[in-house]
Amino acid sequence: MLSGDPTKAGPYTIQIRVPAHTRIQAHSHRDDRSAVVVAGTWWFGYGDVAEDAKVEALGPGSFYTEPAGLAHFAQTRETPATVYITGVGPTDTVYVDAANAPRR
Repeated sequence: MLSGDPTKAGPYTIQIRVPAHTRIQAHSHRDDRSAVVVAGTWWFGYGDVAEDAKVEALGPGSFYTEPAGLAHFAQTRETPATVYITGVGPTDTVYVDAANAPRR
């Protein structure tokens, strides 16, 4: 936690440190979020199914958004990544049921 509390109403900023070779499955949040990659390479994509072909490599200083309700996914490869994420709480994380997600 860098600022605020994502479980309560109001702005928050969190830091996530993701080890190398980690996959985060498709999910969404109830709030609009913005993020900055601080270190490493963060492979990020949008969609209901996490697919390697849909990720974009984001290096340090890269900015991206996670619109409310829009499924997205991420991964690291050979290097870990550190990302700062900002939103307005309360927030949540809802994982997509990959078995029933439509392929786009």
